[in-house]
Amino acid sequence: MPLTVKLLNPSLPEYRQVKALYYRAFPKYEQEAWSRLLFKRLSRRADFLVFYDHDHFVGLSYVIHHYGIHYVLYLAVNDQVRSRGYGSRILDQLKRQYAPDTLILDIEQPDAAAVNNHQRLRRLRFYRKNGFTLTERLTRTPEVTYQLLATRQRVDHTKVDEMFAWFNGRTFG
Repeated sequence: MPLTVKLLNPSLPEYRQVKALYYRAFPKYEQEAWSRLLFKRLSRRADFLVFYDHDHFVGLSYVIHHYGIHYVLYLAVNDQVRSRGYGSRILDQLKRQYAPDTLILDIEQPDAAAVNNHQRLRRLRFYRKNGFTLTERLTRTPEVTYQLLATRQRVDHTKVDEMFAWFNGRTFG
């Protein structure tokens, strides 16, 4: 049975829960300002989605769009219902919602020297199980190197760069 999906807005009864999950689920260096996420979603180039199983809040995603590519910037499952298949169900829902386009996302690149390499490998297995494949694209930050995954073998990296340029406040090239 599909999950119910709503666009985030401050009038949702779970608004505070969604915000709290966002801040718990992602390290500070990965977090965008909450107000920025809310502002960017107004453009219709980004969706801040809240997922429910019946009336129970189970997760969130933030997806940026650009010409047939949908970048899952954030995906988090409510701590109270983790490990019950909701992450896979959310991804299935996103794949259906944005079909026939390509979904992409980044994960921390597996690295045997990393303290959390076990977690990185587990995340990679999860996304592979859900139809994502590794690409060769790496993004290096001071904290970590990310590797891009996609639901298709070929990804137009120019479009990906343009998407990030828009999200980061620069105009399209």
